[in-house]
Amino acid sequence: MATTRRRPGTSQASAPQAPPRRWGATLTLFLILAAFWLFLSGRIGVRYFVFLALSVGFVEWLNPDRPAPAVPRAHGGGVLGVARAALALVRYLAWLVWNVIKANLQVAWMILHPRLPIDPSFLVVRSTLRSEGARVLMANAITLTPGTVTIDLRGNRFLVHSLAPEAAGALTGGELQSVVAGVFGEGAAPPADLSWVPPFGEPGA
Repeated sequence: MATTRRRPGTSQASAPQAPPRRWGATLTLFLILAAFWLFLSGRIGVRYFVFLALSVGFVEWLNPDRPAPAVPRAHGGGVLGVARAALALVRYLAWLVWNVIKANLQVAWMILHPRLPIDPSFLVVRSTLRSEGARVLMANAITLTPGTVTIDLRGNRFLVHSLAPEAAGALTGGELQSVVAGVFGEGAAPPADLSWVPPFGEPGA
């Protein structure tokens, strides 16, 4: 019976090889996360830099299959894609800072008002954002904005607690979803589908 000879070191069925790690892209992601860490903490010092390296390195270690951000690729890739992604991110951060300031003033006014015009309620938001990262960013932005908290996120459905209907203006107006969609290169996003959950004790609750 004839046998087929193979060269040493080869197998009859070659196993799929894992894609090579892109160290340049990994370093880029590390620098982006480190800059975001510094922006949130505002602390500079040797021990803070150690915490920075450990926390950011741990995040990248937990995500070995995604060592590089896909955001620039969604904007066309290359240097132009990176520039577009950076501009969209700056626009998002500027929008977030401005709305956090407005929401702080609004919540302070509610608390200091003699009649305390607070009407806690739940809001179900059905987003049209396509990527998981975009939906997570939107959920975090909702929580960072005073007056609203993301209680749950399942698929494209957000369960949001609002201190008052006015506090959810960025959601009801569709502004937040639009700026987040711009960051991830998803184009103009239509307003999300919203529905208020009736308070406990009312019909339909």
